[in-house]
Amino acid sequence: MTAENPEQPPANGRRREWWLLVLLVALVALSSFSPIDRIAEREYEGLFQRALVTFALARTLNGVISAVQGTELALQPAGVGVTLTPGEVLDPVNDLIERFSWIMLGATLSLGVQQVLLDVGQWWGIKLMVALMALAWLGFRWRRRRRDPASEERLETFLLRSLLLLLFLRFAVPIAMIANEAVYELFLDDRYQESTRVIESAGDELEKATAPAPEEDGEAGLFDALGRGLDSTRESLDFKAKLALVGERTSEMIEHFLQLAVVFIFQTGILPIAFLWLFLQLFRQIFQNKN
Repeated sequence: MTAENPEQPPANGRRREWWLLVLLVALVALSSFSPIDRIAEREYEGLFQRALVTFALARTLNGVISAVQGTELALQPAGVGVTLTPGEVLDPVNDLIERFSWIMLGATLSLGVQQVLLDVGQWWGIKLMVALMALAWLGFRWRRRRRDPASEERLETFLLRSLLLLLFLRFAVPIAMIANEAVYELFLDDRYQESTRVIESAGDELEKATAPAPEEDGEAGLFDALGRGLDSTRESLDFKAKLALVGERTSEMIEHFLQLAVVFIFQTGILPIAFLWLFLQLFRQIFQNKN
């Protein structure tokens, strides 16, 4: 029987070392050639464009509602002039749009921070340090002589932690951005598209319903006067329908602005923090296992 060399790792250990080598080579290649960055940038651009479109929609509708609140519905039933304004009905949605604008401002700021973090991860210095640290750790792990096991273990732990930190800086934000967009496609896209469509349609109908009637010439004959009287009577009968339409569209806009607020709070607040927290917990578990 031949004695087994105590310095030679067993067969299972050698296979594990080879798999580790393959994994690190794949990570270094993925870090260097940046396919994940292109995907993350595409997802970021889509989210940023949605935020811009939604913010513009909110500001446009805010202007429409402000203009509508300044209009007056003039009725003249039976020759008696009555002037009414829809401002009180529109006050709740106008206040909500103001608050929604602050939410969208926060979402835009969050996207700006994520863009900076994406740029940090794509910096050539981070890519170079990932490659060098991976080579240093692998070289030390394969060539160490076990002459001073305690010192070698501390050095190996330091190199591994440095490598993991660099991998976190390199991949955490792109992967979180891709996962964020995947959650949007699965659960939030229909909600966003429906809410945007309803708000745009409600804004158009609201503007049309409260549009002032065109002014007529001061000089008119008897038949023109009779015609205006009939029109005034018809307007007075139609006023309740217009007011009901304004109230209905206001309720729809409030509901769907709340839906949009949920979408952007999730995408630009809760989900990025949740994904980064999961990454931190993963690396924390790895560090604890190495102690």
